[in-house]
Amino acid sequence: MLSLKRKPGSGRRSVSIGDRFMRAGQPSKVYVVTRIDERPHHPPHARLTALTSAREEITIAVGTLLDRRYFTPGPSDV
Repeated sequence: MLSLKRKPGSGRRSVSIGDRFMRAGQPSKVYVVTRIDERPHHPPHARLTALTSAREEITIAVGTLLDRRYFTPGPSDV
């Protein structure tokens, strides 16, 4: 589990593999965190895969993922 300082507008403080998120304003598509990439001198990023299509993957900075202006927590059971 990766913990970060909470950003304004964020209700979460950490991201773990298996966590689910939706893009703000697009609640019909749910993404699950499949990998967390932490490299020296770079902000951590999370690799997300759409639940509806394993071929659809996106990589997002964890800080952006935790910011509710961009992503919101997804349902735990879809």
